Amino acid sequence: MNYWSVIKLKLKDQITLASQLLLLVLGSYVFILAEDHKLWKIPVIFLGLITGFLFRNKTKHPIIWMVFLLLLIIDLFYAYFWVANHHFMLVFMVLSVILFSYHKQGDILLKNIQLLLVIVLLVSVVQKITSNQFMSGDFYYHAINLGGLFKFLFPIFPESLEIAKMNSESLMSLKELNPNLTEHIVLKDVFPNLSFVSRVFAWFTVLFEFLAAVALLWKPKKIGTHIIFIILLFGILLTRLETGFISLLAISGLYLCKTIKLRLLYVFIILGCITLIMTKFGYH
Repeated sequence: MNYWSVIKLKLKDQITLASQLLLLVLGSYVFILAEDHKLWKIPVIFLGLITGFLFRNKTKHPIIWMVFLLLLIIDLFYAYFWVANHHFMLVFMVLSVILFSYHKQGDILLKNIQLLLVIVLLVSVVQKITSNQFMSGDFYYHAINLGGLFKFLFPIFPESLEIAKMNSESLMSLKELNPNLTEHIVLKDVFPNLSFVSRVFAWFTVLFEFLAAVALLWKPKKIGTHIIFIILLFGILLTRLETGFISLLAISGLYLCKTIKLRLLYVFIILGCITLIMTKFGYH
């Protein structure tokens, strides 16, 4: 059996594969947050380990998923307004997998993942449309000028990198001043016509997210839909390293994808994001 045959065999059952990768992402994410609220997490982890070890061959309940869900809920309860947006998505994905372990109906699991993914994208679109700061391009304008977005481009343009550093230093100096002095700074554009480019990019982002959401709602298993969705994933990664969020989006795409080669691409994206999450690189 050649290597490609082995790979195709591994990718054949996308539900099992996606669930395994979700468990890996979940474990990495929970480990990063493990130090928060130790008083509640220690007994949950301890009881989960004991139960999983003693009754691993005697219970049909997904103990490990339930333990992780409890840990996510603890963080949600104590830091509802501070946890990352994808924390909520992760909770619903784990709930879907737990329910699947009981009803064993793949179609229901895939429908839940599809609807969750579409809702996440549509909510993102609505949030952006209702934000004057985003639709005016101000968000991208300030973030790019301060070096917060498109960091991968700055090493190619040393002058732009220097301008971004100067803007960032000026902002830090302004924060140290007495606000009653009403001092202000003027950001210098790192690229020409940045204000116009930022506005166009903001509108393009909204339109492309909406297109991906409609495609996933209408034709969730079509090749064209997943190509659009993968382009969106790379666009987010290149703009801002949202590794935690991208990993969950890619896992959702893997659940819904029927094409072996695109599944493999999803796996590469997910494993890349997991690597960055484990090394705490980007926004996990």
